[in-house]
Amino acid sequence: MEEWTSVFLDLCHDLQRRGFVSGSGGNVSFRFGDRLLITPSGRNLGAIRERDLIFLNRDGSWEGEGRPSKEWRMHLRCYCRDDVSVVIHVHSSYAVALSCLDLPDSDCAMAVYTPGYAIQVGNLPLLPYMVPGSEELADRVASVIDGRNSVLLANHGILAVGSSPERALNVVEEIEENARLHFILDGRGRPLGEEERKALSLLYR
Repeated sequence: MEEWTSVFLDLCHDLQRRGFVSGSGGNVSFRFGDRLLITPSGRNLGAIRERDLIFLNRDGSWEGEGRPSKEWRMHLRCYCRDDVSVVIHVHSSYAVALSCLDLPDSDCAMAVYTPGYAIQVGNLPLLPYMVPGSEELADRVASVIDGRNSVLLANHGILAVGSSPERALNVVEEIEENARLHFILDGRGRPLGEEERKALSLLYR
């Protein structure tokens, strides 16, 4: 437990240090049996210490000095899959900028430019804006995460899940980098084609 608490704090601090969150934005959770370890509400991820962490129960009750992130419902719902052990929600700049555009295809928020993004993410769905912390948002996110590992939230940010902190973070990084390329290329890039993506999926399945 002590080791995983250290990993949890290192991840939170790293997300803030790398600019994936600002202010008190963003939240992280780890699964521990029937409970979640989750970040507290209203705290900068870079300033969180062990005494600030919250244990969240399946019924929505919690243990700790503060309150769980207001997105606790969204986190709980993402653990409907047995293979999910980590949930990361961040407000990284390029991904949020992308989510604020009037995108033509909500099933695929941006073109797939790199092999890494194709393998880790693929066609990234965009959900319409919903109030952060709401039951509506939790339900919609859970319906997407039931079949994939990431989703883009309009005017809000990224949510990614994984079987480990490294895997969930890899997804976050790939989305943010592909979003950066989206703006650098400004519509002039050549995305990977279906045959190229199919070859990757066969190679890495």
